[in-house]
Amino acid sequence: MENQVEIIKQVNDQDVMDSRDVAKMIGKTHAHLMRDISQYINDMEMNPKLDSSKFFIESSYVDSMNREKPCYLLTKQGCEFVANKLTGKKGTIFTATYVGLFNQYQAEHNGKMIGTDKNLTRENLEFKFKWLAEMRKQNINKDHQLRNEDAKIWLELANVADDYGERRMATEMRNEAIQTMTSLPVGGQREYTASEIANKLGVSAIQIGKWGNKLGIKRDQHLSYRTPEGAWRYFPEAVELFQKNQFEIQNDFLS
Repeated sequence: MENQVEIIKQVNDQDVMDSRDVAKMIGKTHAHLMRDISQYINDMEMNPKLDSSKFFIESSYVDSMNREKPCYLLTKQGCEFVANKLTGKKGTIFTATYVGLFNQYQAEHNGKMIGTDKNLTRENLEFKFKWLAEMRKQNINKDHQLRNEDAKIWLELANVADDYGERRMATEMRNEAIQTMTSLPVGGQREYTASEIANKLGVSAIQIGKWGNKLGIKRDQHLSYRTPEGAWRYFPEAVELFQKNQFEIQNDFLS
């Protein structure tokens, strides 16, 4: 996985982030974000007291077909502007992410980091935690190898948290590593059998059936249904519930 702080770079003595990276973080297409930023700039130009270049800088990149394409570079103020347009959890996560990344970049370039790029300041450790947790949910369809690479980063961060004495966070990060490695793709097919879910969680299909009842999944037609042959099929939302309770299911299986 890319070192997230490398997303930040300096242009014209300003720390900036590429609009392509911002688009990924907030779950928009780059074209959609470009359209929004163009409108923001147009609105700012109506007020002579506002300088859009303090928020957004026109730039370009070369795509995979060697074509020059437009993009914007967002300053910290530009990211704040975009974040203010978002609502709910997505806005909170993006705010935590960009603030953490800009702070980390500034700390590294002022010689304040405690070691290599894997070592984060205590303040930015939590930003990284929130960012990776959100990315795990959004990228659950990654192949096995990529998910294992993500899990390694979770474990590295857990070690950093241990060094700071952040035991609770270290435990949560190790749990995230396990969930990352065992996550089922929820977009690849419409429904799942108990055996498919059981194989991924390391338990038996009977245990999945038992916990399906315990979690109320079998009583909700939006989570599962029973075939004429009597077999249960589970929808992606049900898979997510099994995953959220995977440690209890595994402990119950082993007891």
